[in-house]
Amino acid sequence: MTSFSLPASIGNKTPMETCHDVAVEILAQVLLAAPHQPVTASITRYEINGGLALRFHATVDEDVLVDRVRARFVGLARGVTNLLEHGYQSWSTVRRATPDDVRSERSSAPPWFRSQMLADGDGAGHVVAGDTFLLTNLFLIGALSASQQFTRFYLDGDDIISEWLFDNTRAVGGQVLISEEIWLRFGEPSSAYSNYAEFSGARNHARASRPARPAWCSWYHYFGDISPDIIRENLAAARIHGIDVVQIDDGWQREIGVWTDVNERWGEPLGKIARDITRAGCTPGIWTAPFLAVAGGTLAREHPEWLVRQSNGAPVLALQHGNWGGEIYALDTSRDDVLEHIATSFKYLVEQGFSYFKIDFCHAAAVPGYREDESITRAQALRRGLEVIRRAIGDDAYLVGCGSPLLSAVGVVDAMRVSEDVAPYFEPREFLPGFLECSVGARNSIEASVLRAPLHGRWFTLDPDCVLLRSSHSDLSEHERFVLAEVASATSDFIVLSDRLSDYGPQEWARARALFDAASPGARDLIDPFATPVTLSGTRGVASIDWSPAFFSSRPLNPA
Repeated sequence: MTSFSLPASIGNKTPMETCHDVAVEILAQVLLAAPHQPVTASITRYEINGGLALRFHATVDEDVLVDRVRARFVGLARGVTNLLEHGYQSWSTVRRATPDDVRSERSSAPPWFRSQMLADGDGAGHVVAGDTFLLTNLFLIGALSASQQFTRFYLDGDDIISEWLFDNTRAVGGQVLISEEIWLRFGEPSSAYSNYAEFSGARNHARASRPARPAWCSWYHYFGDISPDIIRENLAAARIHGIDVVQIDDGWQREIGVWTDVNERWGEPLGKIARDITRAGCTPGIWTAPFLAVAGGTLAREHPEWLVRQSNGAPVLALQHGNWGGEIYALDTSRDDVLEHIATSFKYLVEQGFSYFKIDFCHAAAVPGYREDESITRAQALRRGLEVIRRAIGDDAYLVGCGSPLLSAVGVVDAMRVSEDVAPYFEPREFLPGFLECSVGARNSIEASVLRAPLHGRWFTLDPDCVLLRSSHSDLSEHERFVLAEVASATSDFIVLSDRLSDYGPQEWARARALFDAASPGARDLIDPFATPVTLSGTRGVASIDWSPAFFSSRPLNPA
């Protein structure tokens, strides 16, 4: 380990003076082939957009493995009473917390799960972290991009720690290490949050201006048990009732990892259903999980070298999924042949007639492990995979991310899922200790969508997950269904139904029509992210939302 400091005084300053003169102690952690390797370092600081931007530079003299760079903001946490724990990907925990609410039980979760939900899984149960950004009652500190490294921020006593994760990548002698910029802004949490989302989104050329279109997805009624006839049945109703996108979800593919062939149950060429959807006047959509390979499947057998590896050479476990065969591995997107496989798969889907793509479990491209290119960080590996998909489908295709580190996808995806899966029940039923929010349930979908609402229209179109209006095959009460629909409308213009449409009567269709008509693409703001209930402000008015177990409610948007 090599450490060095660049101190500055903090003193008795006003908030903006503190922003200018904040004390910064830099500690570089480097895994070395030889101890005491010299590192020449500097930090660039400048005022921009009402805050302070910082970037770290370091030059290594010899080949080294770089773990992370750590910056200590001395005294910055004094007076912090509330903070937003913000996980780095779609399904990660997003909650209001206090500085000491670390949930120590999280450390017992399986390593693959901790790494799936947190930028640094080893920190689970030890700190309350904001992955990508940390919002408090006094300030916001966050990364302005995430294409080179992931970042995390957490409290250490009176100090705030910022870490740039270099993931044990190899740096050659003379190489200059450059961190992602981070940005610190003091002030009222609502404006700090919205300003950060606007500023960082613009920095990454966010694709946030395309309006979402009314859609239907097969997942939440049929799950993996789908067929062309099921899609056609719902297509007929979708066409009549003004639904534009018909998206086929999980269940069509031959296996996880192979996206150029259908399974035996599907029973017909994939292009046939895409043509039928197009002829009906709708847009054909398709689901994939492009960075996964199932254990014992085609890719794992024929191309074991394509998998991200552990230090002992065994494949890294990206996740467990019983419906897919158990152990699921991650593709190494530092490899050109893996990128070519991904590109070929999506070009095939385009040729079949699809122009709307949902890509799921994207976090797998960023799984910790050993890659062929040892100079590639996890953030760079993910970004490479995402960019290959965008080039393969073309700029006009609509791309929806899911299970993805959020900021890394800005500028590539059109829409992004920002919550755990919704479900036909309200309270989560199964979860690992300390990870209540990282489990399926309508309440978790609502909480994350509301607390991430300022990202809508600034980073991407926010996907709050599907609206479930059906009264049958559901444990949601009428009021719970109303809340779910109102939150989708309040947080975004991305309205996707996922019921069997033949179950709808006049009441459900009237509700669906009202949601489609009310869809509003403008940005959202949280009036006070730490209040209960939370008040959301949008282009059409305001909505007050409380998702607590004891009481929850949502009022329809009032005219502005």
